[in-house]
Amino acid sequence: MYPKVKVFLHSFLIIVIAISCQSKDTFSWNAGFSAPKHYGATGPFVEYFYQGQSIAGASSGVGINPGWEITSGGYVGGDKYKTVPDSIAVKWICGVDRYSYEGGSKLPRNKMLELFKTKAIDSYGNRQEYSLIVAGMAPGGNVTIWMQGGTGSTEICKFKTENKGVWKENDTEYNKYITEHRTISEAFKESSFFWKIHGIPYSVWEKGEKEYDYDIGFSSEEEYKFALTFYTKDGSLFQVDNKSSFLPWKYRFVSYPKNSDHLSKKKKLPVQIHIQWYSQDESRWFNGDIIMPQNLEKKINSSQFDRMIISIEKDTQDKVIGDIYLVNKSKQDKIMSFQLGVYNESLKKLMAPEYSLPKGFVFPKWEGREHLEFPELDYWQEK
Repeated sequence: MYPKVKVFLHSFLIIVIAISCQSKDTFSWNAGFSAPKHYGATGPFVEYFYQGQSIAGASSGVGINPGWEITSGGYVGGDKYKTVPDSIAVKWICGVDRYSYEGGSKLPRNKMLELFKTKAIDSYGNRQEYSLIVAGMAPGGNVTIWMQGGTGSTEICKFKTENKGVWKENDTEYNKYITEHRTISEAFKESSFFWKIHGIPYSVWEKGEKEYDYDIGFSSEEEYKFALTFYTKDGSLFQVDNKSSFLPWKYRFVSYPKNSDHLSKKKKLPVQIHIQWYSQDESRWFNGDIIMPQNLEKKINSSQFDRMIISIEKDTQDKVIGDIYLVNKSKQDKIMSFQLGVYNESLKKLMAPEYSLPKGFVFPKWEGREHLEFPELDYWQEK
């Protein structure tokens, strides 16, 4: 027998033996973790067990806040093919209040086995192998577990962990470091703005956030490019650009086909939208953050709106005014206006306030453990 043939047969035999030895409840998956955007987790650790034996885990020595349900990387341990776990242990330090949380829970193993066998359905309706079991860690000690495959994600369960007290509360050096870090950190400044505007919605991580069947359109009289990032109450985020959701100005209300891709699936409502609007040659940039009306969910629930349209009429010297509508086949309801400032390259600044607030906006009461001196918020508010 030729040597190459012998090598091939030997390799083939090893593969066949490996497949035959794989248990029917053993799958290729890894452990992951997640935390809400602007409500991060420091030093996250997760470990999965089956019948009291550790089978997989993940940890990180730094803080994470990739967005709720979005998986963050870190050190991952465990074999490639693993049995489905029956329990979990987690611990982390909350990035908002520095409380240390630790605990665990039983997992619905039969449900997870069935999901591994039937596979995940991604954003485009295709089936993908589940490859991750993700632990989301949120303020208040709230944990959510998901199974994920490609862009498909299925919630498995929720549970609460025990508050172990303030991390290094009496450590003088550590407290000094935290104070100095907050003074110079742009990331902390951005998060503290978010807290000032939206507070800490503890209950949303405990109960979950409702999703709605609506799509998103963007329209402008001048066909500038655009990019939108939508932030939801629970710290999730999703993005939209001109490739999938642009509506010609004169047809923004008249023509009404549903967007065909992932933007038309069910999604949470935004509480804040970051927008960039820029000319085709990228010589002029307008930026800003739009704070959505606090009664948006009530408006959606009381009507049959199934599209949100963000519109900007035309370019001006230093700023532009835009509008947001809720739309259906028969009517459109303008819910707010917003302002964007042009970015001045020579001055390295926006020529208008970064934040736009709707009429009647009320800043929430701060519920965090520590009294924070929030930085001054420069904003434009609709009259």
